[in-house]
Amino acid sequence: MLSKEFNKNVKKVLISYKKDAQEAYNAAVYISNIFENRNIKTVVRPSMDIAAADLIGTNLIVVLGGDGTLLITFGKVFSLEVPVIGIDFGKLGFLVEITDNDKVKAIENFFEGTLEFSERITLDITVMKSGGIAMNFVALNEVVIAREQSIHAKIINIRVDINDIWLNDYRLDGLIVSTPTGSTAYSLAAGGPIVFPDLEAIIITPICPHMLSNRPVIINSNEVLKVTFTPQDSRLFISVDGRDGIRLEDGDEVIVKKRPVKFYLAESVSMSYWDILRTKLKW
Repeated sequence: MLSKEFNKNVKKVLISYKKDAQEAYNAAVYISNIFENRNIKTVVRPSMDIAAADLIGTNLIVVLGGDGTLLITFGKVFSLEVPVIGIDFGKLGFLVEITDNDKVKAIENFFEGTLEFSERITLDITVMKSGGIAMNFVALNEVVIAREQSIHAKIINIRVDINDIWLNDYRLDGLIVSTPTGSTAYSLAAGGPIVFPDLEAIIITPICPHMLSNRPVIINSNEVLKVTFTPQDSRLFISVDGRDGIRLEDGDEVIVKKRPVKFYLAESVSMSYWDILRTKLKW
């Protein structure tokens, strides 16, 4: 999708940068001046410090940092449903594709209507607690259900159903449910596949399963996953994009499904996805 779908009537831009990173802050100020010279209001904030008031009237988001900075920003702004331009000031990462050298070109392309955006699916996660209390989260990369991080923690037992049809009873250290965007993050480290980021799919990746036949599974993104637990000897936790974490209890249920709206992320102006993949993975 081209930026001509987004660049009409942009009146306010939120610029998020990696906290305590002077180079990213300097670039944020520089980009802010570009927008201000077009009579577009800007708000410049460290990603950790974005407040609800900063979101009011925002039409575009620019993130300067690495994948962690973008994920923190996403956790603050996903309700806006506006496009995001990511400029890379991180290390190993795949979400922020635009280099510092290309930042001006990317902004120019945005206003010319030629900057390309990929459509990414995100996940709605609902944790049903005992007593019917529901806790809701949104993930761009993944949701992880895992045991307490201790060498003394025992293996855990997890049941997974897809559309209320039993898939498997797992004995493992944890389970990752990821989007294609997240396939190059924790899921990849756990042996999951690399999935092209704009595919409509959900990846289920076991972490250190007891049975070697428990391999990653890719399903259609329209499926609904339900994860339940038998009584455990280890404490269980759920984490969303490495950002939110709560303890799970016996009898809790975790429901994971595709969110009905897409996330629009700017693509590199000088490299293809495969170029970035080869560069990041040192192929």
